[in-house]
Amino acid sequence: MFSLAILTILIVLSILRVARPGSANMPGAVIYDARMPLLARMRMHAAVSVTIVLAAVLMTVLWDLPWWGLLLAVGAVAGMIALPIRYTLTTVGIRCGWTPFRRWTEFAGVSRAPGGARLQGVAGVKDMRIWLSGSLGDDEFVALLRRMIKGAYKGKNLLVEYPPRPAVESPGNRAAASKVARTAI
Repeated sequence: MFSLAILTILIVLSILRVARPGSANMPGAVIYDARMPLLARMRMHAAVSVTIVLAAVLMTVLWDLPWWGLLLAVGAVAGMIALPIRYTLTTVGIRCGWTPFRRWTEFAGVSRAPGGARLQGVAGVKDMRIWLSGSLGDDEFVALLRRMIKGAYKGKNLLVEYPPRPAVESPGNRAAASKVARTAI
């Protein structure tokens, strides 16, 4: 049953890539809350999933892993890919899934990478991978990331409302209704 312990450790370590214990509160106002698409989650977990399933097959054939251990591995991989992950962008930083919050000032820039983008860390800080699905909205998301990093260094990541609310009392039913959008500048 040593192989079942190894398989369990592999599964837990792969889940800890997106779900780590930490603080639930994030500083700053939430600007953008995006769900990671299924294709992006599949890209994110591809190498880990192949490793887990291949290890389970080898341990079933060559070692003492029971046949249901292979089913456990396939089910864990399917559950890991089906787990919804969100990118939460605030005026102060970013969080992917349930990982620790990272501030915009920890990053020097954004570059495109296979399967998405990479937030390049400043000296001594680890990079952060942003997984994207390859859809049309990816370029806008990368542009938003660039703008947030650039704005953090200029001190301009403020949440403003557009159009701004008037300082005087509302005119009531006489005024045309306008939709207020929250954007970051």
